[in-house]
Amino acid sequence: MGKLQAVTPRPADAVDSDLVPLERSIGYHVRQLAESWEDVMDQTAETNDVTVSQWRYLRELWEEDALSVGDLTRRVGRQGPTTVVAVQLLEKAGMVTLAKSVDDRRKSVVRLTPRGKRLAATMAPLIREVNDWAMTDLSDAEIRTFKRLIVRLQRTLDEKCRNRNEWSERRTRRLATEVGL
Repeated sequence: MGKLQAVTPRPADAVDSDLVPLERSIGYHVRQLAESWEDVMDQTAETNDVTVSQWRYLRELWEEDALSVGDLTRRVGRQGPTTVVAVQLLEKAGMVTLAKSVDDRRKSVVRLTPRGKRLAATMAPLIREVNDWAMTDLSDAEIRTFKRLIVRLQRTLDEKCRNRNEWSERRTRRLATEVGL
């Protein structure tokens, strides 16, 4: 075995000097916040045998039932195959039905079952509790400021974002209206 040699640390490459440390990266912290929020929501949803992923689809159907698979995919902002799997799981759980459209046999329509409709009444207060709990330490003014900042950041990012859709934009507009932007 050879003799160990001391290695002199080399200066950071130019790219390293431009790299924002994660602890100072807004994008990193927004992603961490979203992942933490989703985890707490997932734990809450699991008490009713629903994943957050499934909840996203149910949430859209609670706002407007009888959506085509394509419309549901666009509203949730996922890929078609992801929606198909989620709908199949929801159908297996007895929360939705899937049938061919009477107007266009090429389309499949997803409808809530009575069980899926009842779940809205159960889940809505639980999800509200998570949202309220997450913002417990914020004043009403801070919550309004936070929402205003979300709208402003989203509008800026939308200028270059490739995967935003009319439903996402519509919801950003609704939030903007709510906070006076």
